[in-house]
Amino acid sequence: MYLHKMTSTQAETALKQDPIIVIPTGSTEQHGPQCALGTDFLVPQHLADRVSGKKNVIVAPAIPFGVCPYHMSFAGSIDIGYEGLYTLMSGITRSLMHHGARRFLVINGHGGNNPALDKAALDVYHAGGIMASIDWWSVVGQIDERFANGGHGDILETSAMMAVDESCVDLSLSRDMAPVHPTGEIKAQYIQMVNFRGGLVRMARDTKELASNGWFGPGDPRGSTKKFGQDMMDVCVEFISEFIEEYRKL
Repeated sequence: MYLHKMTSTQAETALKQDPIIVIPTGSTEQHGPQCALGTDFLVPQHLADRVSGKKNVIVAPAIPFGVCPYHMSFAGSIDIGYEGLYTLMSGITRSLMHHGARRFLVINGHGGNNPALDKAALDVYHAGGIMASIDWWSVVGQIDERFANGGHGDILETSAMMAVDESCVDLSLSRDMAPVHPTGEIKAQYIQMVNFRGGLVRMARDTKELASNGWFGPGDPRGSTKKFGQDMMDVCVEFISEFIEEYRKL
């Protein structure tokens, strides 16, 4: 079921059945020269679509904007900030709780969103509900080693986007990662992370300073395939479906 396709009368009935409200959440931000700006919300939307037919599940409209100040050197990126996302998510959950909902499941496509989502989830908890959040790219690597160690806009996300909508990927535009290490011993590890002698240190900076072509990770996006992405999505859908059934027991 989709909330935005219901009438108010239909929603009133459905929201009284203690449904699980699935909220696809992501960001509009650069994913390298080869992958669409909407990757972070289009993948969660795809995953939500595939569980929308489950009994007593209502999929809310996707949130296409998130927290990405470190990508603002790249055209098209939109950052609404921590407070912006928190305010938006709080308004959604508060409104739906007013109408009877108590259970929420966020399918998240962007790691920068987590502080705002966690804060909103605690508000839901204190109001008598519960909100869980699944970072799809993280979970898929934890449960299947084929998809471990994904980066930003690398082979993992690019393949996923090919499975969701091939028109959103143009591999001919791919470029080398070209990472820039701050010093000889401080090595670029991820977008906001560096490695110093085997230990990870958070170091906030603009992505363009780290990787001028925007993507970062162990897997070159030029190796991306639709099949790899489809397998990844299948693993995610199975996990989310099984989690939903267990989540009902809370």
